[in-house]
Amino acid sequence: MPSAGIVSARWAALGFFVAFTSILVDGYRDPTGSEWLGWYAVATHYLPLLIMTQAFLSRHGRKTTNFAIALTIFAAIYVMPGMAWTPPNWLRGVFVQGACATIIAAALPQLWQYRKKSLVDVIAFFTILAAALSYLGRTIAVGLNPIGETRDEMIAFYEGLNLIFQSASALMGMSLGIVLVMTIGYDMVRGRMEEGEIDPLTMLGNRRKLDRKIALDKAGRRSFGAVMVIDLDHFKRINDRFGHDGGDDVLRAVGKRLSSLFDGFGYVFRVGGEEFVVLIDEQHARGVSSLALSARKAISELKFEGYLSRAKVTASVGFHVRVGKDGVQDAMQCADQALYCAKNDGRDRVVGAVYERGLQIMKAVA
Repeated sequence: MPSAGIVSARWAALGFFVAFTSILVDGYRDPTGSEWLGWYAVATHYLPLLIMTQAFLSRHGRKTTNFAIALTIFAAIYVMPGMAWTPPNWLRGVFVQGACATIIAAALPQLWQYRKKSLVDVIAFFTILAAALSYLGRTIAVGLNPIGETRDEMIAFYEGLNLIFQSASALMGMSLGIVLVMTIGYDMVRGRMEEGEIDPLTMLGNRRKLDRKIALDKAGRRSFGAVMVIDLDHFKRINDRFGHDGGDDVLRAVGKRLSSLFDGFGYVFRVGGEEFVVLIDEQHARGVSSLALSARKAISELKFEGYLSRAKVTASVGFHVRVGKDGVQDAMQCADQALYCAKNDGRDRVVGAVYERGLQIMKAVA
């Protein structure tokens, strides 16, 4: 399956190709000649905009809205020549520019969600916003300087305002292309970096990724409100009884279950042989006790087939909710202490390092 960057590049290539044919036809046609050539130039003006917004959205695995697709189709049909509904030239000009602005703007709410991921996402968002505002300005300009119905009036428009529009489109297309190439390049570099941050056995984050997340939090982007440490009980016995291949299969199953369980709540990392760390998002920190119980239960309920059918896996869990200016490393140390208590208490336990009346105590949850 191709990466998001490759998919984005393919959409971009298609968008530039369609835009090229549109500009070619529009540049060489007679403004007062074939109405269908004019229609083709307009219809293929909508399409590259839709495709280019899809190229930006593909980086995040998203799709253009159904509204944008429907508007593109409707806008192409509405300006067909010789139809009962064909609008007069002045309305056609306003509608075309307004439709283009709306097609681009439809992608902005989705891109807004990713603007904080990186600097290139900020640049991408504001580049798309600038393109939408450009078409909005063109809509107003055409409204104030409507296209006439006579041959001379149409030629005057195409030799004046439309020439400015074409120059603006070329500049905008070049800007979008540069930004898109920059974002795709960034994604590829980031993808290479992330490959080194993945544990190949469980496909969870490894110690390097954990350290990077901690560094980002420490740099002032506090995003984690609690830490959980999970350690499989008597894992050496599983390796001794079922071999290291059996132990690997167990770790894969545990990793897959934890990844599913904490999806949307935080990040899971495998930091040792059978030890996992979970960074809980700030907004879910208050529910860390329930999440810890769910993790213990989920692991104990794992069922295996074949030679592992008799394997029984349990885990001890320690957690800590960050207080005040505690760093993630401090919270991990507290969670480790809670895990140590859970082990000493008989394993298959959940213990939290909590503050009560200014003192930190170890509180057994299960």
